[in-house]
Amino acid sequence: MAPSAAELVFALGLGDRVVGVGEYVAWPPAATKLPRLGGLLDPRLETVVALHPDLAVLLPSERELGERLTALGIDVLVVPHETVDDVARAARAVAARAGVAAAGERLARSLERELAPMALPARVGHPKVLLVAERERGQLAQLLLAGPGTFLDELLRRLGGTNAAADAPLAWPQVSLEEVVARRPDVIVELQPRALSAAEAAALRADWRRVPGLPAGAVKVTVVAGDWALVPGPRLPILYRELRRALLAASTP
Repeated sequence: MAPSAAELVFALGLGDRVVGVGEYVAWPPAATKLPRLGGLLDPRLETVVALHPDLAVLLPSERELGERLTALGIDVLVVPHETVDDVARAARAVAARAGVAAAGERLARSLERELAPMALPARVGHPKVLLVAERERGQLAQLLLAGPGTFLDELLRRLGGTNAAADAPLAWPQVSLEEVVARRPDVIVELQPRALSAAEAAALRADWRRVPGLPAGAVKVTVVAGDWALVPGPRLPILYRELRRALLAASTP
């Protein structure tokens, strides 16, 4: 149902066993051709039952759906995907359940290798970074940040950066622009769930140049965009590399 879970199942080579996916699954292309099963708030149980699945792979946030599927006689496997290590653990768990444990071990080891700490050069130091996971374009209000314990926070720390929202009370705090200014970040990273044109990325950066209290030139704004940018699944290494590239670019005068 969740994009991260669907991507993981396909990455394990189990795509030919998948009978349906959630409404927001966009990768791989083969997954987009399968029956759509709705979302977290509006699952299409009739469609699920009609497909006769043996197993539903769900996230902890889909607990209520899992209970309903269990009552319908469908086995459920819950795999957390909040942290970086969760993704490797999920790969092993799904693979073991599907009878392809070796594939799960290969994928997990590959993820652990590609997501190993990779500190930024000394010239970059340890920038204080604000990770913006969601906002309305053209507006800088009610910004959703990646806070402590999230996969984005972990990737940033593995690069040697400091999360400007590390002391937030929630994993995904929604904050005002005033709070952003008060946190005094060195770099603001805009994360977007789809590829953007150069003009679209420039427009996102331009929004911040009009903010009082953010000294022009002192705070660098960079954009990391792609359909992998906010999905804690097997494509995390792409996000990791792109985040590193963005921070290196932001450090260039």
